[in-house]
Amino acid sequence: MKLEIYEHLLAINAGFDQVIRGLAAIGKHHAFHGQELDHCSALSKEVQAATNSYLVGVLEQVETREAGRRFRKRRVREQQEESA
Repeated sequence: MKLEIYEHLLAINAGFDQVIRGLAAIGKHHAFHGQELDHCSALSKEVQAATNSYLVGVLEQVETREAGRRFRKRRVREQQEESA
């Protein structure tokens, strides 16, 4: 499951990157107001940062719990080996 989550995180960031690059490309056409597109790009970057902050924060908690669980399991195994 974790790999799937990281793949989704990558896809989400690739999507934000595509939006930002697309807005920059559209901005080269004179029919669009550059200032408005800059505003849209800034909003996209803000939402990307907020999304990443939330998702990575949750992932950090999951990874920390997993690391603790694996450490405890290894520690028990090592203690059993030492007493044998």
